[in-house]
Amino acid sequence: MKRLAILFAACLLTGDMVAQSVNSDEKGFLGKEQDMTPLSPTFLDGVYENSGWGDNWFLGIQGGMSAFLGKPVGHGDFFDRTQPLFNAYLGKWFTPYWAGRLSFQGFKLKDMTTEARTFQNVHADIMYNISSHFRNGFDELPKWDFIPYAGCGIIRNTFSGRKPFAISYGFIGRYRLAPHLHISGEIGGTTTWQSFDGIGAENKLGDNLLHASLGLTVTIGHDGFRQVIDADPYITQNDILMSYISDIEMEKSRILRESRKNAMALSEMRKILEIEGLLDKYNLALSEEEQKALPKNNYSGLNSLRARMRNKGWNEDANRGEVNFAELTDNFSDTSMGDSVTATPEQYFRAAKDGNIYVGTPVFFFFKLAKAELTEQAQMINLKEVAMVCKRYGLSARIVGAADSQTGTAYANERLSMKRAEYIAQLLKDQGVPEERIKTQYRGGINSYEPTAGNRNTCVMLFAK
Repeated sequence: MKRLAILFAACLLTGDMVAQSVNSDEKGFLGKEQDMTPLSPTFLDGVYENSGWGDNWFLGIQGGMSAFLGKPVGHGDFFDRTQPLFNAYLGKWFTPYWAGRLSFQGFKLKDMTTEARTFQNVHADIMYNISSHFRNGFDELPKWDFIPYAGCGIIRNTFSGRKPFAISYGFIGRYRLAPHLHISGEIGGTTTWQSFDGIGAENKLGDNLLHASLGLTVTIGHDGFRQVIDADPYITQNDILMSYISDIEMEKSRILRESRKNAMALSEMRKILEIEGLLDKYNLALSEEEQKALPKNNYSGLNSLRARMRNKGWNEDANRGEVNFAELTDNFSDTSMGDSVTATPEQYFRAAKDGNIYVGTPVFFFFKLAKAELTEQAQMINLKEVAMVCKRYGLSARIVGAADSQTGTAYANERLSMKRAEYIAQLLKDQGVPEERIKTQYRGGINSYEPTAGNRNTCVMLFAK
């Protein structure tokens, strides 16, 4: 008896240790210090979202003065050579730093003879915004812009008809008046061959057109950029969290396995102490609430059979009324009939032999929540016994699946009860019961038994035909 008490105490101590392992550390399920602080976004250096082809375009119109300085120099000073200038351009910002534009300049210039000549200058330029290095953000364009540029194109002298290659360069300054409007000024120059004005070498640079202009620039579409967020910190944190969750699941499974083993050990020890009459001595008897919580077979089929046979002798002449055997078969789980349905034992045996009612008591198999999986493998003992009786006496089996109506939808319960019936049917086939002697049905969700777990069942009834 001492060994029993010591063994039971050891089981209790093991269960307490498992419970303490679950609640021992509030820092983390595994006792780890996990950093769950939300991340602040960081951005990739020099990488920006594509704002779309229709955004960050700009259109500018300016007016100013130009001065032509060529080789040979000719007569007159710088101011003798100034003429009005028209400047227009269309471009697009590809990043906060880089842009491209197509520019047109034209009107009048004075060549070495100080005669006014008409010209047109078309050139494509690459622009670089120096002020972007001093910005805190790129959601909108800055207040001030300092933009050097360089490019190339063709300049045409209308008088001489020459159209030589030309290099353009200069500097643009802008001030933002409104989100889509800038006042802009430009100082620059164009250099081409000395023969542009009709006098000079054909293959040497030397003629220069200097200009200064002022005007307005309008931004078309969205006028800013968004930096691309660096995803690496989020990926790293996600990997850490997924690993942490995996560790939690593994630890949870381990604790549940330990809990089940200890629960089984405690249950066996209770049975031993109950047989020995020691439950009250060690104050280990289950409370009424604990007893109600245990899943039980309510033996409804056996109780129904007892009710029908109660106070009936074994004399076949002792007929106590007509018996609706179809009702007995269809309502196999209905314990409410009580004594209202009565029959002699001889009537019962004759009805069972003729195949009008099931033989003996229906056998119930119980399943886990929302699964076609037995709550415990010990139920396989009942299934093997049912299969043996079917094969030995040539009986047929009707299998009726059911599900708990308090969980899941009606459609899901219907499917689940069908799977449970098919699962038991397959087990009987595996035990050697011929397929033609097995019939499956399903009831869907039911609410016939207490506790609720009792509704997650499949009933097997045996028939002589």
